[in-house]
Amino acid sequence: MDLGLQLDVDANVKTIDFFQISAHAQQSHESFRAQHSSQASGVSDGASGSGGGGRDVSATNLLMRVSITAEKTRRSIFGKSLDAMEELMMVAQIGEPLWQLQDDGVTEVLHDSEYRRAFQKLDPTLQALVPGEVTDNEWWRLSNRPNPSNAVDFLNSSLEHVPRNPAIGRLKTEASRETAIINMDRLRIVAMLMDVDQWSINFSNVVAKPTVIGVLYPGTPGTYDGTLQVMSAEFHMPTALVPARSVSFARYCKQLDRDLWGVVDFSLECMFNCAIRNYQRRPSGCLIQQLPNGSSKVTWLENGGVDYTSIHTIYKPIVSSGFAFGAKRWISAISRQAEWLQALMVPKQIATYNNANIIFMIFGLLCTAVISQSGRENLLKLAERMMKTYMKEVNGSTSNMWSPLLAASGAQDMKVITRTDYGEDIEKPYGSSIAFTTSVRLPFPVKKVFNFLSNGTLRPKWDALAQERVIREATYIPTGAKPATRVSIMQVEPAPNRPSALYLQNSYSDPTGSYIVYAPVDLGAMASLLNDGNPDLVAMLPSGFAILPEKPAVPGGDSRRSLLTIAFHIMDVSARPPGSILPRNVAEEVCKIISATVDAIHAALEASIRAEIHRERRVWNMRPNVYASKARSDLYEIQLYPHGNYTEL
Repeated sequence: MDLGLQLDVDANVKTIDFFQISAHAQQSHESFRAQHSSQASGVSDGASGSGGGGRDVSATNLLMRVSITAEKTRRSIFGKSLDAMEELMMVAQIGEPLWQLQDDGVTEVLHDSEYRRAFQKLDPTLQALVPGEVTDNEWWRLSNRPNPSNAVDFLNSSLEHVPRNPAIGRLKTEASRETAIINMDRLRIVAMLMDVDQWSINFSNVVAKPTVIGVLYPGTPGTYDGTLQVMSAEFHMPTALVPARSVSFARYCKQLDRDLWGVVDFSLECMFNCAIRNYQRRPSGCLIQQLPNGSSKVTWLENGGVDYTSIHTIYKPIVSSGFAFGAKRWISAISRQAEWLQALMVPKQIATYNNANIIFMIFGLLCTAVISQSGRENLLKLAERMMKTYMKEVNGSTSNMWSPLLAASGAQDMKVITRTDYGEDIEKPYGSSIAFTTSVRLPFPVKKVFNFLSNGTLRPKWDALAQERVIREATYIPTGAKPATRVSIMQVEPAPNRPSALYLQNSYSDPTGSYIVYAPVDLGAMASLLNDGNPDLVAMLPSGFAILPEKPAVPGGDSRRSLLTIAFHIMDVSARPPGSILPRNVAEEVCKIISATVDAIHAALEASIRAEIHRERRVWNMRPNVYASKARSDLYEIQLYPHGNYTEL
């Protein structure tokens, strides 16, 4: 196996040998300890979290926090980090036979036998047949691995070595890789990954409860070169029907060359006799290569063992294929953040009014014909916080204590949670609230569902509170290349006995899914926001939709069916005690709201398809046989079941 890496930079091919890098970058045992003498006697207490996780005091984290203070454990984790970085560079770069290209010419699958042969230790059942000194001290000496003494002296000084990859056992292999050009500097991307707060914010659609358990070596300040830290987190999907993947791991960052950085994760549960979870992380992460134009070429690798037994039926195709938690999703999150930062930092870009008179009627002289730069930034910051809050609250993380809506008949797969805020969080309204959600499969492509739900003027077709009322997009700010990726102010025009109202909406779509999140905003709060007010003081409860393909589609294509997650968050005006079970009448009302919304969305989309077919019929009326074939492929016949459960006939 060739250990040289072919890294193309602006048409110039460059070969880098990992072991040459290691020999230059790694010190001997004594020099390494001297460089990090401030941490030689113990691990810095980096137990911190973000996104509501706070300090994770789980038994596993407490055990790890105590155990990693031992010098032998620290050295073992460091040795394993070197192996993990080597593996990341190799698996992320080489092709066949390790990666097998599928019949579609696009999808790659990791050849499990080749991977185990090259990277995993001897099967545990055979260890009894192998001398102890070999299994303890030479498991990592692969036949195809160079072994320069100046690169392994440090490892040889350790009496025990941690296996490079423990046997996954009942867990099934899930691996993917993706490469993209990101309009972002390499050090900014490195900081997004190594700073736990940035990681939580920028990857909120994937990461929950991130915690730094301890920092073994702090690395170079400002660049994170050489930083090694132990962390825990949960990886989730935007649905309550799929449990989050909980994992404890080490994260190592290294500058591999002048223009190349690597960040790698690897599970640590095997080192501390922790219970086997539903997910185990093999060496995964990314290589970040700086390009001459200031952008970065990012190659992301996801590799792990997964237990699929608890996955909901409708999500099994997309999860078991590796698409739901795959490398493309991490790359899409970085790309989206780069787009968002670009929109936030564009100078002198103003929001566009579709109808300036609407704004004047709301705010009078408080608003001019254009939104100021500060007002635009406030809108974007509030919209970003709204999206992050939605992502945090709609998933299957253990921090979201979802309960089945058992009190209502026909409420299968509907989940509910009650929350109470007595002023601790200024970003949320004071008092009790109810969040309820469900996920359904719809026989329509993701793009069609997204375009329908993101169009605010079509809101009366599915929102019972907006029926028979006119809704206009008063103004919007583009936040991406696609027209529907935007932040909008939606105005609901006044009606008899019903005042005008405003919604703030944030919509975006990427290759792995589409999202529409919105929240009502008080007229006075919006006026303050557009006049240099503080967006952190605007309290809101986000609701919205997450739309995923039922199964992976080839690039440029679309899945014929989609998975729609609906989540509503409303104030609880009842007088029941906080934390008590929802009474039956409230549960029935919640069930009706979700069911009616699903039914209305389906009916509107089906009517739209029928209208499109009717228009095409007039074009195809001279060729009825051809049309009949096309119509059958475009119109999905479905049977409507109560409460939003659909199946194809």
